Amino acid sequence: MPAISFDLDKLALYLKSQIAERKLSIRAAAEKIGCSPATLTRLLQGSTSSTTPDSENLILAASWVGRPLGEFAKGMDPPVKNIADVEVHLRALPGLRAADADTLVAMVRAAYDSVRFRTSKRPAR
Repeated sequence: MPAISFDLDKLALYLKSQIAERKLSIRAAAEKIGCSPATLTRLLQGSTSSTTPDSENLILAASWVGRPLGEFAKGMDPPVKNIADVEVHLRALPGLRAADADTLVAMVRAAYDSVRFRTSKRPAR
């Protein structure tokens, strides 16, 4: 049976997004995930890390971001459910430079946050 290949960069994006959204340090996020800060740092490096995470840490990280591990199998496109999903899709666009992807992500995130803030301030009807 062939080994399953995981999209570590996609997992790293979800982790970064959740860490930023929850306003956590690496150490605090690692504690909540159940791994060491060093392991989390390597997970955040995605495919550029010199080590491959073990299955237990992959499962813990995927669980913490609220996704089944199977969604990070290469070739899987998860359904869009939150802003992190949108970021993953924006960064996956072909021919888009990293700086341009960063700009698009920042614009979409700012617009999304603005709408969320506006709708949270509306009085109940």
